[in-house]
Amino acid sequence: MTLATRSLRAGGREVPLLAGPGALTDLPRALSASGFEGRLFVVGDQYALDLHRSALQSVLGAAPVLSISGREEDKTLESVARVWDWLVEGGAQRRDGLLAFGGGVVCDLVGFAAASYLRGVGLVNVPTTLLAQVDASVGGKTGVNHARGKNLIGAFYQPLCVVADTSLLATLSPRAFAAGMAEVAKIGMILDARLFEHLEQVADRLGPADADALAPLVARSIELKADVVERDERESGDRMLLNYGHTVGHALEAGAGYGTLLHGEAVSVGMQAAAKISQRMDMLGWEAVERQAALLAALHLPLGWRANPDEILARLSLDKKRAGSRQRWVLAERIGAGRIRDDVPADVVREAVSSITLR
Repeated sequence: MTLATRSLRAGGREVPLLAGPGALTDLPRALSASGFEGRLFVVGDQYALDLHRSALQSVLGAAPVLSISGREEDKTLESVARVWDWLVEGGAQRRDGLLAFGGGVVCDLVGFAAASYLRGVGLVNVPTTLLAQVDASVGGKTGVNHARGKNLIGAFYQPLCVVADTSLLATLSPRAFAAGMAEVAKIGMILDARLFEHLEQVADRLGPADADALAPLVARSIELKADVVERDERESGDRMLLNYGHTVGHALEAGAGYGTLLHGEAVSVGMQAAAKISQRMDMLGWEAVERQAALLAALHLPLGWRANPDEILARLSLDKKRAGSRQRWVLAERIGAGRIRDDVPADVVREAVSSITLR
């Protein structure tokens, strides 16, 4: 049974957010309710299409399909240009739409293509990974990477609807599943103590094939993110809380080379750094720091990564230059609550980064 989690009110429209096993079958109804009457052009990563093409065709029929890479290192303007060329050749018009079918890379890239083609065509997100279902597909962030940093080129652009079918997760590898669970743990750590506690109870027995058990976790994560996005669509305030673990995580991703470290793995390591900064800033108790580490370990996520601390700190400095004279940190006050600080001393940052960089 599909769980209709809620509608997200952003970007001047109501965005239906559907989650649960079999949610894909509700896509035509959701599109009809939104008033969409154009053609759908499907862009999916090859892996997801190989696994789920028949399920997609059973719902969409003979919609045109373009296969692209779902690799982080291919999330570039060149890949977006390939989508643009395909739309031009197919005669796509402004009344038509793009459907992103795959993981977070596809959602980000296809979303940017939709935002920029003809100054904006319809967008539908059908994420096929746990990471994308609870994070990349919801909230309207789209974009591609630049050699100097992750997601530097992009736009805020809300989809017509998001369909998170948890039955599609059964084919995920253990590593990809764990990476998605990192984002669920992040949301619990910074926004919802009950979600965090529930994860602690089920972490050691939850797998990608557990569509029914995953449905409430996915639905709650989507609901929490939607609540934040409604308050702050353009990330000028509360939405920054969703970046818990991402400041160091993005630096690790870029430093390791896109694709070497999965996004959720990088976030897990970044969460460790953020928790240690929170503890040093007298915000977070040591017991909570230990609980976070224990949960991430139970979810089979890394707590550190082999890297040069000086290189990570240099990338953080680049991020600070973009944001202003002070580095902004999302820190935890307790399990289930966070706060943004811009007064973290450099020596505290260095200590935390050194603690998560393995030699």
